Amino acid sequence: MKQKATPHVTRVRALDQLHRGDEIEARLSVGPSYDDVVIRRGSVQETAPGIGVVWILDRLTGLRQAINTDECSVWRLA
Repeated sequence: MKQKATPHVTRVRALDQLHRGDEIEARLSVGPSYDDVVIRRGSVQETAPGIGVVWILDRLTGLRQAINTDECSVWRLA
């Protein structure tokens, strides 16, 4: 039986830890008794640590998407 490999996931607390090409996901907290919900997943295109924004190439849509770290948490997939 094949087992699906689960990626190692690490929370990113500062956007200057990210580099172009890093695989990340953005999660939105929906409440204290629920797990965070993944709202975006993709590869980093550009970061703007000064304003708390990271742009990714979204895996699902293929579009460039902005992620605001004031609204959600960012997690690196490895």
